[in-house]
Amino acid sequence: MASHPAGRDLLTLARPALAPTAAADVLAAVALGGGAATGTLLLAAIGSACLYMGGMVQNDLCDRERDMRLSPDRPLARRPELLPRAYALLALLFGGGLLLTALAGAALYGSLIVLSASAYNLGLKTRFPVDALLMGTTRVLNLGLGFAVAGLTLESLPRAYWAYGAAYLTFIAGVTAASRIEDLGPEPTVRLGLLFTFTVQAGAILLLPVVAGLPLWPFAAPAALLAAALAAAYRGASRRETKRYVRRSLLLIVLLHAAVLAAHDRIEAIAPLLGCAAASFLLFALLAPPTSAPPPAPPPAAG
Repeated sequence: MASHPAGRDLLTLARPALAPTAAADVLAAVALGGGAATGTLLLAAIGSACLYMGGMVQNDLCDRERDMRLSPDRPLARRPELLPRAYALLALLFGGGLLLTALAGAALYGSLIVLSASAYNLGLKTRFPVDALLMGTTRVLNLGLGFAVAGLTLESLPRAYWAYGAAYLTFIAGVTAASRIEDLGPEPTVRLGLLFTFTVQAGAILLLPVVAGLPLWPFAAPAALLAAALAAAYRGASRRETKRYVRRSLLLIVLLHAAVLAAHDRIEAIAPLLGCAAASFLLFALLAPPTSAPPPAPPPAAG
């Protein structure tokens, strides 16, 4: 069997198909803060995506020994010779992300994102619920980065934006908890875990408009799609279906941000978010592992 190219394996570590969701965090916050589509916004969005990918590479570096036991198909478990290049990629992504966020005037938030992601990857990722809350905090710092680029300070944030941050933290905490379900074992336990995480995520989506005094209708679509993702995962209750649920939840981030913008009458700002979603789907399609051809059918028996 031919080995995967090294470049493709390194891309697998960085999860670039999900990086646009981090850029969407920044785009949504800037739009809510009244910021304009400028070069500074582009720097901040790309910087956030770089920091996200750096966190993913760091995650796989920290999980290498575990993956060698449980997921030997992961790049670093399968190809230890990639370790030096993985560390170089980590430095490039974290360094580039910090530089870009500094150029955008949000060096503090870029640094906090790196510190939060590193604390998660290097020691807290196995301590539930601290790990889930920390990952939620990391993603909320992306919103903070966007608000900073828009010129808002913590003191000037409206109450509705604080509610938005709290709901987003809770939603991401639910996604993080869902990523742990794949190791729970028997199907009934997996199903209970899925129901728990869905309740947390759906509660975050539907309580946000209530707490923030926003119209409910924009949030119906992300809630319905999350329920559809749960139904598919609940039926299968397998490691594969659980991973799909996590991925679909992460892609729903863009729709959740779009719902918040729609509820605040920022309809014109939704198009860039849809561009992030399109970029994610395109990258998933381009980076999907090649499917192997089915073996040829045996010749018919003579006579």
